[in-house]
Amino acid sequence: VMLWHLCHVSLVHRTQFFLLFRGDPSDQIYMEVELRRLTWLEQHLSDLGNASPALLSDEPASYVSSSIKALKQERENLARRVSSKLTPEEREALYRKWDIPPDGKQRRRLQLANKLWTDPHNMQHVQESAEIVAKLVGFCEPGEQIPKEMFELSFKSPCDKKTWMGWNLISNLLHL
Repeated sequence: VMLWHLCHVSLVHRTQFFLLFRGDPSDQIYMEVELRRLTWLEQHLSDLGNASPALLSDEPASYVSSSIKALKQERENLARRVSSKLTPEEREALYRKWDIPPDGKQRRRLQLANKLWTDPHNMQHVQESAEIVAKLVGFCEPGEQIPKEMFELSFKSPCDKKTWMGWNLISNLLHL
């Protein structure tokens, strides 16, 4: 949980992993891959942070800042879903539980989203955050079992992932 926090991992990824994998012996491969991926990422960021700035240009700063920006956007997207995915009663109960005042400078739903997954040392906070994110993204309904095989195992480093370029680029590459 702490490595997710330190490496600025997506809240949805944290939620899926946390809710799906509970330490059963059958979960060991998933746990091992995730731990190795996060350990590598943490070490990579640490190495970049300790390297000579002349050799790096802006790589570590740009990676960290883009990860933080992506988390901010993810929180904004979750905040937008609060009204559509939760009933008014559920929203009010969450606002009370998470100590969000009725009148403040920020919208209450954004305040709620900004409080999710912020305390990696408190397992109750982590569990509640995961349940809220799961409900907001429609990951699973309470009591519903999701097959663990649906979780994406990625053996690539995060920087190796390619963004979606669209069908036009693919058809051009295939000369269609």
